[in-house]
Parts: sequence; structure tokens; C-alpha cells
Amino acid sequence: MLKLIYFCAGLDCNIYPASNIEAILINTPDFGDGLKRIEAAKRLRSISNAKKLMLDSGGFQLLKAEENGLEISCEENEPIKQNDKINLSPMHVIRAAQNIKPDIFVALDFPIKKISDPSQQKIEFMRKLGFNATWAIQTSELRKKYCPEIELFIPVQCYNLQQFELFWERIRGIKFDGFSMPVRNLKVPEIALFLVKFYQMGIKRVHLLGTASFFNIALAAYLANNLFSWVSFDATTWRLIAEKECYFNPHDLSLVNLRENVRIDDEIMTDCQCAWCYGKSFSYIKNLPYAEKIFFLMCHNHLAIEKITNELCKNSCGLKELLHYLLTNSPNQERIKELHQTLAIIDAFKDEPLDQWKNLLTAKP
Repeated sequence: MLKLIYFCAGLDCNIYPASNIEAILINTPDFGDGLKRIEAAKRLRSISNAKKLMLDSGGFQLLKAEENGLEISCEENEPIKQNDKINLSPMHVIRAAQNIKPDIFVALDFPIKKISDPSQQKIEFMRKLGFNATWAIQTSELRKKYCPEIELFIPVQCYNLQQFELFWERIRGIKFDGFSMPVRNLKVPEIALFLVKFYQMGIKRVHLLGTASFFNIALAAYLANNLFSWVSFDATTWRLIAEKECYFNPHDLSLVNLRENVRIDDEIMTDCQCAWCYGKSFSYIKNLPYAEKIFFLMCHNHLAIEKITNELCKNSCGLKELLHYLLTNSPNQERIKELHQTLAIIDAFKDEPLDQWKNLLTAKP
């Protein structure tokens, strides 16, 4: 059984990067409202041959609506998408789960913004805490009534562990199967702190929302092999960076710019062994007709994430083994050092109270 799973997100029935995808993630606003969208979700699972399907609640769409100044409502008997507003409730997510029948679904949440100022972080967290705690409780109760056979992950929208404790106190006692955690606001040591906290709580399954960072995946792989029974992550980056004409380096997921105005020696060959790249030069890819180029990059980028996921999972059972793999594949010595130190501290103290050692993870050298 796989312990580290990459969920391909951002795909639809017209744009998908492979005919055999291990796992896919879709969201409630795009696929869970109305017969046509529900049928599209089922068709997408069929044509992608996905073994696992995760249904996200659509919290990201709420965040984008907020950023764009759109009206947000929570009327369970009204449609989700309307002309100038978004309407989303826990019941919408439950209905979507009932109809689509995913393996896992995520409770409705209201994501926190990416903010660096601690005082503004506190305001943002507290402003959304009521929504997130209430919706987690409601989703858990509705799941018990309508679809108890589908696994439920609870999203954690917090900037730090102190805020997580406040959230946990409000939802303590609800039934769920794992945590889902956005990582856009956090560095590797900070993500690690949350994950060790979950481990110490007895949580066995964790999903990282929206990341294709080489070092985040490496962290996830090591903890999947050593702390959890399951760690997963999802990424839309295969598509987003392809649309910007960028190529994932198959060794460390760093970006290669292949826009038309970039000069590339015709003799430089790719060293990727995927079905799309094998035997081709970067100049060949760069000079493809635009539509063909974007499709090529989407397919390669997805396979690059898939390759890194599988390799990291195989090479992260032990810390020395993982370090050797990182040094072989990435030139970023600073990030390798940071991750290695983070994991060494976790290995030494993971079963000790966090308050006694957590500052070691975030201490600056």
C-alpha cells in the first residue's frame, strides 16, 4: 500500500495529463453542483483511471471570492455559483460527496490569507475561526448522517500551533479520519511542527494542500515512512507553470523557462526519461506550436511530480538514505541542510512534549 500519494488537481474532462493517474482531486464548486457537473466528475475519474478520488470543499474559491470582493453566502438550498457571488455550505459538500462518492472528502473551510505580519495573522485567524470550527462540526455531523462510509479530512487553517490549539478546543470530539493542511503560509520547519503535533495526537493520516515543492514532498515522504500511515498532497502546478511555458526539472522540480524569447542551445538535450521528453532537446520543446507546447509541458510536468513522489517515497525510510538522495538530485545545499536538521530533530524528540523542543526547529542559525 502506498504511504505517499500525489493527488493530481486542476484537471477536467478536456485537460488531463495522462490516461492513468493514481489519484485525482476535484472541488465541490466545479464538480459537485448540478447533474452535468456531477456526471463530469464521474467521467473524469473513469477517463483518468484514478484509483483514488478526493473531493475538496471549495474553500479556495471562497478565498478568491473574498479577494475579488464578491458576495459570499451560505444558503444550503441555493445553487453554489451565481453571477456575482458564491454560495457554499457544508450541505453542498455533503450532497456532492453523496453523488460523486469520493474515497475522501474535505470539510468546508474558509482559508486564511498569506500574511507575514503576526498581528495581522492573528486578526485573520480569529476572523475566520468561527466559520472554520462551525463548518468542521457541521460537516462531521452531516457526514455521520448521510455518508459515513466516506472518509472525512478536517482542514487546519492556522498560522501557528497556538492558533491550532484554539481551533482544536472548539472541534474536539468530532469524528474524522485525518487532517488537511494548507502549507502556503509555512516553511518546512513550521510544517514539520504541525505534523509532529498531529502525530502526537494520534492522527494517522494527513493531506498537504496545494504544493509541488521538492522539499515539502521530501518532508512528506520521510514522515509517511516514519510517523504516519498515510501522507498525501495535491498539486495544480503541472498545469499552472505549463501555461507559463515552464518545465519541471525531473530531478528537483526546479523551473526551466521555455518561453519563445529564451535562447537555448540546439544541442542541449533533456535528461528526462519520461515518454514525452526522451531523446528530445529543449530547443525542440521551446519551438513547438503554442498549443502543442503547453500540452507537452502539462504532461511532462505531471510525470515529473509523479516520478519525484515515487523516488522520494522509496529513498526516505532512513535519514542517511534521504540525505544521499537529496544531495544527488538537488544543488540547493541550504534547503537540504534545513530539511536534514529538521528531520534529525524530529527523530530525536518526536515522542517528547513539543514545548520542550519546538524552538529548536524554528531557531535561526
